[in-house]
This record gives sequence, C-alpha cells and structure tokens, in this order.
Amino acid sequence: MTDIVKPSIQAFLVSDQVIEDSVTRKKSLIGLFTHLQAVSFPFQHQQMGLYFCLTDAEGAYQFDIELIYLNTEQLVCRATLPRIVIGDRLQISDFGINIPSLIFPAPGRYEFRLRMEGHLIAQKDFNVMLLSTHQTA
Repeated sequence: MTDIVKPSIQAFLVSDQVIEDSVTRKKSLIGLFTHLQAVSFPFQHQQMGLYFCLTDAEGAYQFDIELIYLNTEQLVCRATLPRIVIGDRLQISDFGINIPSLIFPAPGRYEFRLRMEGHLIAQKDFNVMLLSTHQTA
C-alpha cells in the first residue's frame, strides 16, 4: 500500500519527563509546561518528555521529531524513532519519549514538529524566556 493514511492526533504534549509503567503501560507526564525560564543562553535543559496519542493509522510507520527555533527557523535537533507498527485503524496508540540534554540557543518561541513518513502531522510550540534577575523585597 503506497497511500499513507494521515492519522488523527488526539494529543501532542511537552513535559519535563514521561514515565511509563512497566506493567500497565500507562504513561505519566511530569512537569507539563508552556514555557521554560533560563538564567542565561545558550541554555541546556537536562531532559524533555514528549507524549503523542493517535488513532486512524494502520501499518508500519517512521516517525521523526524536530525541534525548531521559530524566530530564525533554525533546526535545533532531530530524532528518528524506531519503526512503529500499528495493527488496526481503530486502535488508539500512545507514545512517550524522553530527549536528553537539549540546548536552546536564544530566548524565543520553539516548536516540536512530529512527522510521519516525512509528512507533518502535529506541532507543539512553547516559549523559552530569560529569567528576570530583579528580586522583590
């Protein structure tokens, strides 16, 4: 089959960490966020977790994740996941991955892009801001 069925994305979330229970396969998202604060740049974040959930897909797929610095459209990083086989279009499939040691070059807006077989299927943006050093008494 050469036609790629575009899945229905039910969730695409960014957190500090994704933990998967080894028995139930349930995922816990720790530290969901819409922005990060850094004391200086370039800023290294120890780990980020990505969670995505989809349905209406069947077959073997290659997923890629890109992190883009939107202010300049600079590619910060790219990760290719191991090939994923989904057996049934009615199946709900969810995935959690942890990405170690991301370096953010400057403050601004960043976006994770999820691609399946090269096709963009989901996006999630967030801000990275310089932490204010002003203290209130």
